[in-house]
Order: sequence, then C-alpha cells, then structure tokens
Amino acid sequence: MSREYLIFLLFLTIQAYGVVVFSAEYRIGGANPEALLCRPQGKGPFPAIVHSHGVGVDTVGYQKALKRGYNLPAICKELSADGFLTFLPIRQGGPGLRNLPPHKIQVLETIDYVKRLPDVDPSRVALSGNSRGGLLALMIGVEQSDLKALVIMAPAEIGRNFANALSQISSLNAPVLLLVEASDAPEFQNNFDALDRVLREHNKGVKSIRYDRGGGHNLFHGAGYYLEDVKAFLHEKLSGK
Repeated sequence: MSREYLIFLLFLTIQAYGVVVFSAEYRIGGANPEALLCRPQGKGPFPAIVHSHGVGVDTVGYQKALKRGYNLPAICKELSADGFLTFLPIRQGGPGLRNLPPHKIQVLETIDYVKRLPDVDPSRVALSGNSRGGLLALMIGVEQSDLKALVIMAPAEIGRNFANALSQISSLNAPVLLLVEASDAPEFQNNFDALDRVLREHNKGVKSIRYDRGGGHNLFHGAGYYLEDVKAFLHEKLSGK
C-alpha cells in the first residue's frame, strides 16, 4: 500500500472534532496505539503541534501509563479544540540512554509525516515535550531550522545530551516556551534555570514560567492549567502572520 494512499485514508478517517483517532501509517485503534491524532473542527490547512511524552510511557507502556494518570488523549483533545492539529507519537523501544537516538529519529519522522498531511500547513508546525520528551524537543530544535515554535516542559538530562544541546543553542531558530513547576525535583529546576539562562545569553526568544500551584513533575502528564499558556503561545507563534 502506497504512502499517498495511507495518507488519503488518514484524511478520510479523521472527521470528528476533538476525537482521538490513530494514524493510518501506524496501527489504527487497538489497546496500544503507536500514535494519537486529534483534528480540529473545520477545514485546513491547520497549524500543527507534535507532542513528545515523558519517560513514564516508555517505561510502562501506553495503557498502564494512562491508568496511572498519564492522560495523553486529554492533551490531544484540548489542543485540537483550540485549532491545532495535534499528533502524539507513542515512542517504541523503552527507556534508557541507548534508546534516546532511536527516539529522536521517531520524533523526526513524525514531524516529517505531519508536514505531509493534506490538512496541515507545513510552515506552521511546533514541537513540544515534557521530561524526556522535552529533552528530545530541545535536541531536535537546535538542529531543525523550520520549526515554528518549541514548548519545553521540565526537560530531563540523559547522558550528556541536555548539556550538548545547550552548547548548540546559537543555532536555534524557533522561539521557546519553557515551563516547570516549583515542586518538581531539583534536577528539573536546574535544567529549567540553565536553559533559560543560555537562551537569554544568546538573545533567543523565550518565555519562561515557573508555576507554584502544585503538581510537580506530574503536572505535564495531563491537560492541566498550564495548557492555557501553551495555547496562547501557539496562537501567537503559529498565527501565520
């Protein structure tokens, strides 16, 4: 079956606003999807966001993570309800340093896939992520010049990959929304501070928010209050103006 035909099937399948469906190039439906996709109401081309989840999903799998409160469908639905075609790849391979390079490839392939969707404006694509996903967003952001915005939430350090990405900040083009919660662990606070400092030292566009409303690292596992800031940032940066 050709890629073009699969994309056509995807276009026909995704009709309902705010409904979580599954990419035609991945497994459609089932208990353990390989991706979630939520399509906004109306006609495209839409701005799009690719969201990269944290390590909890890599560790226990999609279903167990969902039962433990890692509510990716809620994130998908809320972002699409605000007009963003939202795609969440469920990474394969499990946690650990050795799986970081293939995870990066999976997210890169997802970005390319989303840009080819018939109802996406490929010039208005953002990348977001929390924890391990936030690290991946940063690693990709310093290498990809055509992303319109980055949303990085409580980024993790794995090996020396966060430090290496900081050393490449000069090549970053996309504006950044950087988020953390004040009750999160010290390592994530330190990474937030380091990234905020380096972005500002290089005169990069950054809006940094340290919340103090509770939730810790788990705040970004579902559709919490922080999404209001994410949506406002995306509307500003993906407006097409």
